[in-house]
Amino acid sequence: MPRPFTSLRHRFMLALCGVLCLAFLALVLVARHQIMPILLEDEEQFAGGELDRVERAMDSELAHMRRVVEDWAWWDDTYQFVLGERPEYVDSNLYESTLETLDLRVMLFLDAHHQPVWIVGFDGNDEFTSCASVAPPCEWAESYIDTLQPRLESQNDDTQTWLSAKPELAMAAMSGIYRSYEASPAAGSLLMVRPMSTSWIEQLRDTTGIDLDLRSHLRDATGTHQGLQRVSATRMAARRTIEALPDDHLIRIEALLPRQRYQASLETFRFALYWTSGVLIVTLLVVLWLLESIVLAPLRQFSRFTQRVHLESPPPQMPASLLKRRDEIGTLAQEFRDLLAHHQQQSSLLLNLSQHDSLTGLANRRLFDQRLEQALHKALMSGDEVSALMIDIDHFKLYNDHYGHLVGDDCLITLAECMQQHLGSQHVLAARTGGEEFSVLLPDTSLEAAIEQAESLRQAIEARALPHATSPTAPYVTVSIGVARCHPTGLKDAVTLMQAADQALYLAKEKGRNRVEANPAQRHASTLAP
Repeated sequence: MPRPFTSLRHRFMLALCGVLCLAFLALVLVARHQIMPILLEDEEQFAGGELDRVERAMDSELAHMRRVVEDWAWWDDTYQFVLGERPEYVDSNLYESTLETLDLRVMLFLDAHHQPVWIVGFDGNDEFTSCASVAPPCEWAESYIDTLQPRLESQNDDTQTWLSAKPELAMAAMSGIYRSYEASPAAGSLLMVRPMSTSWIEQLRDTTGIDLDLRSHLRDATGTHQGLQRVSATRMAARRTIEALPDDHLIRIEALLPRQRYQASLETFRFALYWTSGVLIVTLLVVLWLLESIVLAPLRQFSRFTQRVHLESPPPQMPASLLKRRDEIGTLAQEFRDLLAHHQQQSSLLLNLSQHDSLTGLANRRLFDQRLEQALHKALMSGDEVSALMIDIDHFKLYNDHYGHLVGDDCLITLAECMQQHLGSQHVLAARTGGEEFSVLLPDTSLEAAIEQAESLRQAIEARALPHATSPTAPYVTVSIGVARCHPTGLKDAVTLMQAADQALYLAKEKGRNRVEANPAQRHASTLAP
C-alpha cells in the first residue's frame, strides 16, 4: 500500500489547500488589520457628526435666545424701566404668560452697577414670582446671580450666550440694555434663562432625529471630551462634553446611535469577502481539474504502463492517447517508447549472443541444453521419442596446424552452413558444443530416422570435399557422428542421452571415422522392439 501523499495528486491537493488556507488567512488579516479599523474609524466619524448635529441644534437655540434677549434689551421701554422711568413696565410686560410664551425660567434686569432691578421667574416649586431684589420670595434667583459674576466682571456689554449646568440644565443669554437708534452707554443688563427641560430635550430629539439625553457632569482630571461605546451589534452609545457654567461643571451629551452605516459597510465587505473566497475556491478547483486532466491523469496512465512493462511479457503497447499529445508528456511518452524499443532490441541481441555461437551462428551449449530439457519434458508428457546427434570433425587439429586457425574457422563456418541447410526443419536444433564438436537435437524422431538423417548429413559434408591434406582418413574434411535416442521407457534425462550419443561417437571413431554409429544398446533395443 503506497504511503500517504506520495502521489502527485495528493501533493498538489495538499499544496493547493495550503495556498487556499494562506489566502483565507491573508483575507482575515486584511479584514482585521485594514478593513475593520477603517470601518470603525468611519463609525467614529459618523458618531462625531451626529454629536455635531446636536451641538448645532443647541447653538441654533442659543442664537434664537440671542435674538430674543436683544429684542427685549434694545427696547426703549426696557431702557427707561432700568433707569426707573417706567414703573408700569412690570405690570404691562412681566407677567407669567410672558415667560411661558418665551419658554423662559428667569428674566433678570440689572442696572449699570450689576445690581438687580427686577427679577421675574419661576422658583424651585414652579411658582411664579416677581420681585425687585433677591429677598423673599425671590431668594432662589441668588444662584443665577452668582453664576453671572464671571460674566459681569468681564465688563463686556455685548450679547453673550452660554449653557448652564447648575442649578439646572439651562441656556442663558445676556445683553446690555440700550436705547434704540441711539449710541449710548448701556443702562444695565438683561439675563434670560431657558431651562433645558424634559420637554425641550424631547423636542431636540424630534428636531435632530437622535435618541439623546443631556446631563450635568462634574469636570474631572481626565478631561475626556468625547467617547464611544459599542453597546451591541446594532447600537452604540456616543458621548461628548461641552463647556458650561459654572466652570467646575460640564454638560454631557449622551446619544444612542444606530450602527446601520457600520453594518451596511460590514455587510458589503462580507459580501466582497465571500465573493472573493468563492472565486478563489472556484479558481483553485478549476486549476485542480485542469491539473488533473492535463497532467496528473496522463502521468498516472504513463505510470501504469511502465508498471505493466515490468510485469507483462511481451511488453504492452504505449497508449495511443499519450503518443498523440504534442506537449512535454507526449514527448516523454515517445522518448520512452523509443527507449523501450531500443532496450528490447538490445535485450534480444544480448539474448541471441548469449544463446548462439559467435563464429558459426549456431546455437551454443546453453541454448542446446535448454531446448533438450524442454524436448525431454514434452516427450515424457506425450510418449514420443527424442534423438540426438553428436558430431566431431575428423583430425581437425591437424587441419588447423596445416592450414592455420583462420582457415580452420572458415571450415567451421562452412560445416555450420551445411548443417543448417541440410537440417532445415524448425524442430531440429544444431549447436556448436565444443571447438570442433557439434550436437543436433531431433525431437519426435526415432533412432532409425535419426541414423538416416545423420548419414545424409555425413554424405553432404563429404560432398563438400573441403581439402584436408593431412587427414589419415580421407583427403578432404570428414565427420564422425554418434546417434542416441531417448524413449519414455528407456532413458529419462538429458545427461544420459548425451552420454549415449558420446559413446556412439567414440565407437564411430574406433571403427575408422567418417561414419555414423548408434549406441549399441539402443540399436539392440530398437531391433528387439516389436
